[in-house]
Amino acid sequence: MPAKNRYASGANVRLRASVLAGVSALGAVLGASPAVAQQVAATGAGAQTQVYEPLFFSRFAPKTAADMVKNIPGFQLSEASEERGFGQARQNVLINGRRVSGKSNDAETVLARIGANAVVRIEIVDGATLNIPGLSGQVANVIAKVDAFSGSWEFTPQFRENLRPAWYRGSISANGRTDGGWSWSAALKLDQERNGHKGPTVVANAAGQVTDLRQEGFTGASEEPELDATLTYEAVDGAIANFNLSLRDSNFIGREDSFRNPVSGTPQAWFAFFGEDERGGEIGADYEFDLGPGRLKLIGLSSYENGIDLETFEGYDAAGAPIEGFRDVKHIEVGESIVRGEYGLSAFDGDIQFSAEGAFNFLDVVNEDGERQADGSYPLSIFEDGTARVEEKRAEANLSHSRTLDDALSLQTSIGAEYSELSKVGGDAREFVRPKGFVSLAWRPDETFDINLKAERRVGQLNFGDFLSSNDLQNGANSAGNAELVPEQRWVASSEINRNLGAWGAVKLVAEYSLIDDVVDQIPIDANGLPVLDPSQNPGAIAGEGVGNIDKATAWAIAGSGTINFDPIGAKGLQLNFFMRFADSEVDDPLTGTAREISRSDRFNTTVSLRWDIPETPWALVGGYEGFKNYRGYRLDQIEYGWEDPGVSFAAIENKDVFGMRMQLEVVNLGDTSENYRREFYQRAAPGEPRLRTNQLDFTQEQRRTFGPIIRFNVAGTF
Repeated sequence: MPAKNRYASGANVRLRASVLAGVSALGAVLGASPAVAQQVAATGAGAQTQVYEPLFFSRFAPKTAADMVKNIPGFQLSEASEERGFGQARQNVLINGRRVSGKSNDAETVLARIGANAVVRIEIVDGATLNIPGLSGQVANVIAKVDAFSGSWEFTPQFRENLRPAWYRGSISANGRTDGGWSWSAALKLDQERNGHKGPTVVANAAGQVTDLRQEGFTGASEEPELDATLTYEAVDGAIANFNLSLRDSNFIGREDSFRNPVSGTPQAWFAFFGEDERGGEIGADYEFDLGPGRLKLIGLSSYENGIDLETFEGYDAAGAPIEGFRDVKHIEVGESIVRGEYGLSAFDGDIQFSAEGAFNFLDVVNEDGERQADGSYPLSIFEDGTARVEEKRAEANLSHSRTLDDALSLQTSIGAEYSELSKVGGDAREFVRPKGFVSLAWRPDETFDINLKAERRVGQLNFGDFLSSNDLQNGANSAGNAELVPEQRWVASSEINRNLGAWGAVKLVAEYSLIDDVVDQIPIDANGLPVLDPSQNPGAIAGEGVGNIDKATAWAIAGSGTINFDPIGAKGLQLNFFMRFADSEVDDPLTGTAREISRSDRFNTTVSLRWDIPETPWALVGGYEGFKNYRGYRLDQIEYGWEDPGVSFAAIENKDVFGMRMQLEVVNLGDTSENYRREFYQRAAPGEPRLRTNQLDFTQEQRRTFGPIIRFNVAGTF
């Protein structure tokens, strides 16, 4: 199994009671009728908004704004952005018409700090109709008003077979308002996981003959407390200031046991130990106010994290005597500082925004390793290219324009450029200038149907750790550093089609096609740590492999999702939620030159759930299925891939009013689901040379890991 997989055995499956999205064609078949507790209002020329009042969500007994947003028919909350810097808006949630303040704050975190009783209404509008560059498709604008102190809490202990219970799982949040325009919100979250799975591993030679039978198992435990707080000031003259603080700590320990029984040889036992201890935080502020004919917003943010990662791998013979052992220790510091300014005004029959941003990022790493000595100690020393500091200085500027073309058509455009300077301290700095921007067109002929088309130029984010050498002691999958690494860039064409089915619910179809430059993947590296440009013609130059860039690639994805209510046919309270996504890609393999998919990219994932809120009772029943498949991962010496069989099923029973609290008992993995992993290793052309996939197959390793049911008891309330 891949090293440091802290979420093995399905422990990271985050099942939601509502899974949103679908196909617009279904809307045409079912037709549309007036929605229950829903109306359509005009928010400006060409901008029609679906409005959901709090009464619409009463069947779900929401405790927070997050509970409400998750149950909007056909709406899917986007994940936190991993884009460079602060940049333009990506998450599809606004709070009182403004994007979420801060960067580590994701929309779900902020919404969970707003009590359901503070929500006045939720508006669904197309992002292209707003003067907030970067937003497209459906956006939820949560209108909330906090007048007094209130809060919510959640307690979610988890129980798993043959593992200690995870009691410390939950959150508590509160918000309030004081005289003089000040308001605040804060939340403390505790995330504790207990993971584990076990099963057989079969090693076979190229002819398929079994050479080793192993019994293996993994257990892991993590603790991740986090404190988030926001202080807001709203002046009488309309100026608004936000101050954000986030503190987090993460601790993980894991162990994998491998009891090996070679067909020709004596039994051995190998143990891998993993540990991570990290802590960090973010502090930020923004201030917006009227200036001249427009409005200026200033943003500042600084984040920092440090930690230690440890891996030990050691083996023993049948008598318990040590065979050998290895240890790798990384000391890591990472930081980011951002300043940004945005100035918006009305002009040229629309809204214009000028923005400029500067950022500084760094990564400091000290990597030590060592072999076990006769006395059991591990004297460590810094290995070659194991200590380094990587820095990036970046600046960007953008000009955006939003306008209404007619009552049903809206246009948003943005053009800009990014300058960056990448350097590995002690080496030469490299400078780049890259264009950025987009064109987004939204067409909404009526309140039940809308289409959004978008073309965009994106610049991806780098993992600075890929500049440096790394060790994977357990799997022997080491990577050389690559000082020539550059960010991935994409031309992306996308579309989103939404159909409101009225009382039936809503469905959505999303499609995306990308032309990618400088794809980040595993590539051949020479003895000087530089990419081998033509490995098929010069295989002798290959000294190893590392993360690097491949010139070109294409990728596409299509997703359908939605919420279907069965009330119109008499099945009161019955609701189907579904999400399905298919994806594929093509890139020329840097070793063979033949076409293949991008390594480890998504292939297929789906979630389907059926919820029945039993009429005239506080009870609800939920059941569903979740599954996924990825494409293969390609290294120079091996091919790997993993899959779940047959996927994870789940069921829950919920009571929405137990002395004012909501209680739910959920069981995940009702069937005999296994997590499977297979690797194919290839031979060396000659002793001392690297293993390459262009050589003959050497052996295979295939494992099947099973895990028992996961039981969660969720209790949520307010105060």
